[in-house]
Amino acid sequence: MAKRDLELQSDEALVTAFVSTGDQAPLEVLLGRHEDKIFGMAFRILGNRADALDATQDVFLTVFRRASSFRHQSAFTTWLYRLTTNACHDIGRRKSRTPVPVETLPNLLAGREGESEDRMVVEQALRELPEEQRVPVVMRDLYGMTYEEIAAATGSPAGTVKSRIARGRHRLTEVLSDPKEPGTGRDRLTGR
Repeated sequence: MAKRDLELQSDEALVTAFVSTGDQAPLEVLLGRHEDKIFGMAFRILGNRADALDATQDVFLTVFRRASSFRHQSAFTTWLYRLTTNACHDIGRRKSRTPVPVETLPNLLAGREGESEDRMVVEQALRELPEEQRVPVVMRDLYGMTYEEIAAATGSPAGTVKSRIARGRHRLTEVLSDPKEPGTGRDRLTGR
């Protein structure tokens, strides 16, 4: 099948095509479709580019090896986000510490002056959350996932997801409001 035709297929149809034929073209289209989302989520969970790239690669290998285990009981993206969070957890365990990046974030926003600095402040605040809060906050607030999708992706009950998001948001508010350091916090973001 031509790549153009494959790009019109649903995620689930691409998985089925890969599993049934062994042709890697459907898998390449599928992973290309979701690569940025996987990397972005891993980056926000792990806090640095190198670990996020490792997690993305781990997810791709897992999809390649375990595509036949996808049961089509949920959306492919739910399964993919579950693999992503698992890969991030594995990398975190291997490092046996909560990752704290030392690199400078790239300029992820173009536009008005100071916007990338604001983004850096928020990214740093996210890194200060415990992973059990950071993961669902990233999925909900940055990826727009529903509580049920997050519950399926993380293997946690929806009530637990809601409480972790609430605690994470509360903690973010505290971190962003902390006037300890000049140039950071809510005052820095609002200009007050």
